[in-house]
Amino acid sequence: MGLFGSLFDKGVKGDLKRFYYSPGYCDMLGASHYSTLEKNDDGNWIFVTGDREEHSEPMTVITYSVSAEKASEFEKFIKETNFTALSKRPKNRGFMTDYSPWGYYLDFDCSASGGSRSESFDITEYHEYTSKDLDLMKEVLARFNALKGDLISKVKEDD
Repeated sequence: MGLFGSLFDKGVKGDLKRFYYSPGYCDMLGASHYSTLEKNDDGNWIFVTGDREEHSEPMTVITYSVSAEKASEFEKFIKETNFTALSKRPKNRGFMTDYSPWGYYLDFDCSASGGSRSESFDITEYHEYTSKDLDLMKEVLARFNALKGDLISKVKEDD
């Protein structure tokens, strides 16, 4: 089950629909940054990033292909390590204004396994995490960023 697999209880049984990550950043000027793994309208996995530094700037959205094999391996790692269990960590007392906290957001389709249609998990900054939890987050983020394949498009979107 791997280095992290023994740290957690049993995990989610559904199929990954979407993995979304946003780094923590100061957003007094309207910065926005995110990366997501999801399927496009054709059912193919894509990796999408969005970035802008100020409200007055357009969002730069870059889309990359992702092989089905790499997406499957990533989903398997998420499940084997029960990464979603981190969403149950106790909240801490931290809070900052004019700041967007980092977070991982995962959506699963659980209808095929007899569960509800979808299940969502939020793993966000204002919780208490162990050093092993933080190591797992770093590993997940590294594997997530390694999913990018060929460039599909780069566009600037006005709000």
